[in-house]
Amino acid sequence: MIQISENQIITIVTPSYNQGEFIDRTLNSILSQEGSFYLDFIVMDGGSKDNSVNRIKFYSDLFENAEIIGNYLDLSFRKLSGNTSYATKCLGISYRWYSEKDNGQTHAINKGWKLAKGSIIAWLNSDDIYMPSAIQKASDALKEPGNYGLYGVGLHIDKEDKFLEFYPIESFSKERLIEYCIICQPTVFLKSEVLSKIGFLNESLGYCMDYEYWLRISKESTFIFLPEILACTRIHENTKTSQNLNVHREIVQMQKEVVGKTSDHWLFYYSYYFIKSQFPNIKHSLILSLLFRFYFFYLKYFSR
Repeated sequence: MIQISENQIITIVTPSYNQGEFIDRTLNSILSQEGSFYLDFIVMDGGSKDNSVNRIKFYSDLFENAEIIGNYLDLSFRKLSGNTSYATKCLGISYRWYSEKDNGQTHAINKGWKLAKGSIIAWLNSDDIYMPSAIQKASDALKEPGNYGLYGVGLHIDKEDKFLEFYPIESFSKERLIEYCIICQPTVFLKSEVLSKIGFLNESLGYCMDYEYWLRISKESTFIFLPEILACTRIHENTKTSQNLNVHREIVQMQKEVVGKTSDHWLFYYSYYFIKSQFPNIKHSLILSLLFRFYFFYLKYFSR
């Protein structure tokens, strides 16, 4: 029996709630990852009412009788073999899942990270997917000391996995990160030491907890930018980030607290969505433009 070391383990947490339409594709994209690492995979379901739990349990049952390859502390890492689409392509997988009421996505991720055993951690939402070999590429790049994390290129896809657009990624710059979120969340991998150095996600945030975390990390360290396509974010009608006014309101307040100011970019778009919500019957684009630019000017120079 192999005794596994922490630096061989990568922990992925998937928060889940009523995403049965997509969760198989998410789980497959994680469990099919190929590479020289052990995967500590944790699904934190919030008590889904659809078929999510059945699908989560399906994979758990597959691993229940799989061969045990090695152990780390209280975890057993198993490997599915044979001529099957579920055959394990990394060194071994520990699969854990929980389904219970939580306080939302951010709380679920933190709960998972508190159980993590890996030297590298990440989270992948239950409607997003990893590209093949994403975890191995991230692991290789993070072997260099001095950085807490990395991010790569991300794609936006639709409900049927069709490509929509590239996420607007840029090489890392702390100043640009303040101006705009240049980091695509599902492409991010972090060294586990970030939890003791920076802390956990801010559970008071429901939309921009990832962006706020990147800003906190950037105060202490830089991110590696890996110019590889690592993951896809799914855009559909239930996506949180489609709630534009709520998202931008939370970002504006968060930036004031974390960096002491709000960037013009976020203030501009918050003004736009706020005015549209206040005057839904105004269709004339020129009038709307004048109103939200006036409101932006007011917020920028008189309300900070």
